Amino acid sequence: MAKFDAVQVNLWCADVERCAAFFRRLGMPERFRFPPDGEPHQVEVEAAGVRIGLTSARVGAELFGIATTPGENTEVVLWCDDVDSLHRAALDAGGEPLTTPTDSPDGRLRYAWLRDPEGHRVKLVQERSRA
Repeated sequence: MAKFDAVQVNLWCADVERCAAFFRRLGMPERFRFPPDGEPHQVEVEAAGVRIGLTSARVGAELFGIATTPGENTEVVLWCDDVDSLHRAALDAGGEPLTTPTDSPDGRLRYAWLRDPEGHRVKLVQERSRA
């Protein structure tokens, strides 16, 4: 059985830097950039021990022969402690709102959806404490 050391999700992007700036503005530190200078092919940010790779769709197609499409066929779920504040910060960082923060019917969760500047769906989720 394989042993996993880390988990990373990659999102294909038309504009890697624009997408990376969005996630950095949400407080995710940049952990990797290639190449180090000029237009990036790959930027990786990190949240809660998981890396999110923001990868050039053009480079994926040209160098690796992988059919890539930036945008809405992916969703990143960010579990946080304050959906309302993070939703405002995401909109200020260039996100496009899809829903406003809402409580789940059973009151256990608060959540909202938006799109990052590349069109990827981002779901923000907060677990409510039970009274």
